Amino acid sequence: MKIIATIGPNSSNKKILAELINNGVDIFRLNFSHFYESEFLKILNDSRSIKKDIIIMADLCGKKVRVYEDLKSVFKVYPGDIVYFCSYDVYSLIVNTNEKIKIIPLNIKSEIIEKNDIKKISMKDGTMNFNIIDKDKVFLKAEANDSGVIRGGKGCNIPGAYLGENLLNNKDKQNLKWAINNNINIIGQSYAESASEVLYLREYIKRYKENSGDIKIFSKIETMVGLNNYKEIMNCSDGIVIARGDLVPECGIEISVEEEFELLMKLRNDKYDKEIIIATHILDSMKNGLNGTISEIESIYTFINSGVTGFLLAGETSVSKYPVKTAKLLNDLIKRYKKHNC
Repeated sequence: MKIIATIGPNSSNKKILAELINNGVDIFRLNFSHFYESEFLKILNDSRSIKKDIIIMADLCGKKVRVYEDLKSVFKVYPGDIVYFCSYDVYSLIVNTNEKIKIIPLNIKSEIIEKNDIKKISMKDGTMNFNIIDKDKVFLKAEANDSGVIRGGKGCNIPGAYLGENLLNNKDKQNLKWAINNNINIIGQSYAESASEVLYLREYIKRYKENSGDIKIFSKIETMVGLNNYKEIMNCSDGIVIARGDLVPECGIEISVEEEFELLMKLRNDKYDKEIIIATHILDSMKNGLNGTISEIESIYTFINSGVTGFLLAGETSVSKYPVKTAKLLNDLIKRYKKHNC
């Protein structure tokens, strides 16, 4: 049973890295959505000085929709505010002299806005939501349901929208080369939706590095398309990650819970013998100093007895004040509940 810990500002200290390893963490995850080369190199060097064969996972950005990095100003929205979403290419042509008009550019092409019937856009793991109330070929007019800050790089979800094949953007290619050059063990393929995407990634790795067979690919299922195509994805992957952080806003919380357990059942029935990882929202309450809620602990028990082979901690170890305490609790729970699964 694997524990994957995402390393971030609150866990990159060498002492914390050592304590995470001592408390059951098997794999350190680097989130390339927030790539800082000097920091990542230090994490690699410190980790390998503590444990020479520590496994490192590099999580590529994939086709994650985000607020365009070159947003001209940071601003806040409130419930009832009217905003206008557009593509980055349209945004670069706009000269907006009316500051009362709130324009939110996304890192997608205008054809995606034009061709998809978009009803809703969410941000921040579904805690900021916008209902689309009108549309033309260029803009999506939306009403904000929640308050929050709009800044460049903020992650977004557009449920049901087809964003095209995930065949590595330029950022992913640069990050992937860096990962290969630094002997990363696992590549996380975000938003995997087809076998062709995974095979393209594997071929790209092979072209860049001879004897690349030791680099594993974990495919992250985080959309309905990925769920529907799970069988072709699993057949060419070294592991499946059920990534709930994006699956919930993509599908809705009720549907995502149902779908993740259905996927676990299908993988078990298919006798899938590689890694099956549950990611995100594992022990979120511990970010605020709690000891884990009854619902979180029951979920961990249920997942262990449903065939998962590991858990991926995200914010629980990257930005939490208690990364070691969280890893220790998860490790203790795994040891206790695995007995019931033998």
